[in-house]
Amino acid sequence: MKKSYLCMAGAMLLASTAASAQAVKAERGFYVGLEGGAARYDIDVVRSRNVTEKNDAGMLRLGGGYQLSPNFSLEAGYFRIGDTTLDYADAHTREHAKANVSGFDLTAAYRFSEGLPGVYVKGGLIQSTVKETARSETRDLNNISIDTVQVSASGTGYLLGVGYEYDLARSVSIGGSYTRLENLGGRSNIAVNLWSATLKYRF
Repeated sequence: MKKSYLCMAGAMLLASTAASAQAVKAERGFYVGLEGGAARYDIDVVRSRNVTEKNDAGMLRLGGGYQLSPNFSLEAGYFRIGDTTLDYADAHTREHAKANVSGFDLTAAYRFSEGLPGVYVKGGLIQSTVKETARSETRDLNNISIDTVQVSASGTGYLLGVGYEYDLARSVSIGGSYTRLENLGGRSNIAVNLWSATLKYRF
């Protein structure tokens, strides 16, 4: 799986090189952005043949930042990622669990102006909350027992990413990126891979 992520990042870099002649240098100043795409959860849990997982979900992020120079920018944003689900079933028990993530991030990005113009790398910190709901149903000869539990965990993690940004004009740009979010909810066993498209407006 990790090899596929590296291949996708490499393909993104090659595509950006082909389009490099189109880039327009961004001015310094504030900007806002809307980002949306697909997420895939990477959760370290005990698995068996009785477990069914759905790890794909949608994501949405609103951000704003400041372009310090044509190469450097600082940005803060709020993001939300949809549900991942896990189902377990055997002769006597059925369990259904789901979780989603929301939070804030603070990132710094470096955008290349030579060699690979438009390509950027980014890194930052995340403060996020993982909300989980679990429902279990146990059957025996005489009755059915149903339990529902809701929990949440909050904490700090980090992100790393690579992307390409194309300036349509001095005020508007579009782009695409891959981002890896680690330690979501402060838990080392929960990470997410994001593939997203971005629309940005500079003031």
